[in-house]
Amino acid sequence: MTRRNAGFTLFEVMIALTIMALIMVALYQTLDASLATRDQLDLEARAARVGPEILDIIENDVRQAWVSNIYGDKVFFGEDATVRGEQADVLQFITSVDSTVTQNVQGYEVSSDLAEVGYRCKVNPEYEDVMELWRRQSYHVDEEPLKGGTYDLIYDRVVSFRIQYLPTMERTEEFVDAWDASEERRLPAAMLIDLVVEVGERSRGGPGFAALTRHHRRLLPLRSDSEIAMRVHPIIPTFTTASAGGGAAQGPDGGGPDDPDGGGGDPDNPFGGGGGGPGGPGGGGGGGGSGNPFDDLFNGGGGGGGGGLPGDIFGGG
Repeated sequence: MTRRNAGFTLFEVMIALTIMALIMVALYQTLDASLATRDQLDLEARAARVGPEILDIIENDVRQAWVSNIYGDKVFFGEDATVRGEQADVLQFITSVDSTVTQNVQGYEVSSDLAEVGYRCKVNPEYEDVMELWRRQSYHVDEEPLKGGTYDLIYDRVVSFRIQYLPTMERTEEFVDAWDASEERRLPAAMLIDLVVEVGERSRGGPGFAALTRHHRRLLPLRSDSEIAMRVHPIIPTFTTASAGGGAAQGPDGGGPDDPDGGGGDPDNPFGGGGGGPGGPGGGGGGGGSGNPFDDLFNGGGGGGGGGLPGDIFGGG
């Protein structure tokens, strides 16, 4: 009697390997489909976020647009522009949003409370069929508030960037493509932003995975008091020291500082006003200045002396 050797035949091993390979292929396909679905959902979520986030940045700047007391009323400028046939408008204005650019002041990094801000597009050097959106800002508001400054990249895959302006809120009013506050002497009543962006990595493009294009639109009402605010140009008052009163330092019509009949003020007192003259037979002497420039500005100089002739209606008072 012979003993059979325990084990599997080559045919049985081949069948087992085939079944295992089929199971692995099915598992791989399921995992790949799950990962593709996850990536697609993530892409959809990013596509829904990118546009509103860009519009939020622009809205935050525009809603705090500054219009008061700027030379030439150069406070807001919207230009209708294109880049390689696509809409790529330019927006420049002044805002009271704190600048992200800082300057070192006595060891502290200080931002500006009033900054120049702008938005413009240029061709993406990697993908020439889309554009980059850049935000300009300048720490100081100078004589050319719509020029200069530094640029920060906002987004690198913009398909179109268009801004229209509504002059008034009248029902029959139509949008215009450009706005210059230095000519209109006010801000537009509202602005409409149309933004088209592309989301998704092109390097991963292929069947079932492609970049998405999303169109976003937002209407932004602007401040309604801009016309009044742009008419106001504050003037800083200047104060000058008032001149002394009419009395001479010493003489027939004015005494010295210690003369009880009136006279010049104390020469050692920088705020001491001149004294009044003693008054002649036809009328009172001249009044002296108070010596305080603020008092003289709002209250006038010292009063004249009395002493007119009795019964004279034009006599001194």
